[in-house]
Amino acid sequence: MNSSSPHQWGSNVQKAQTFQPDWAGYVITKVRHVRACILSGLDTFTTEGFAVPMASGFIELAGLRSGAFRTFLRIGFAETNRLLLPTFQLLGNAAVGTLVMPAHCFGSALQLANSPMAHFRIGGDGRRNAIATDIALLSEHLPETEAHEIQAGFLNAR
Repeated sequence: MNSSSPHQWGSNVQKAQTFQPDWAGYVITKVRHVRACILSGLDTFTTEGFAVPMASGFIELAGLRSGAFRTFLRIGFAETNRLLLPTFQLLGNAAVGTLVMPAHCFGSALQLANSPMAHFRIGGDGRRNAIATDIALLSEHLPETEAHEIQAGFLNAR
């Protein structure tokens, strides 16, 4: 059957979407699984390329898949005044964000991570990696970190 339409069949069909996450714009995912350990604070803790000097604790959050990537947020806790900057990397089929926080935050972070509503945000250069119990808090635009606070890969904790 011939069509009298001047347009060819399928000409108005949109291109297929890739459904790949926008890692530069950050991705938010629900916490699916939590692993944690308490450490002595005397040694460097290392796991899959993430190293925390003088580590007193470690929490790993596994999230839902985002595109072809498994999502993780790794949080180290240390007894130091100079904390490592957060990072984000795509490693094989895993999207991994990191945070290093003061040791006294370990209990609170573990309680937050085990909340049934816990979500985390990873991506970009890692500076906005975060965890929250309300997804709306992670969707809010956060102010930029001032450049003078960042020194040689370390952030001074106050």
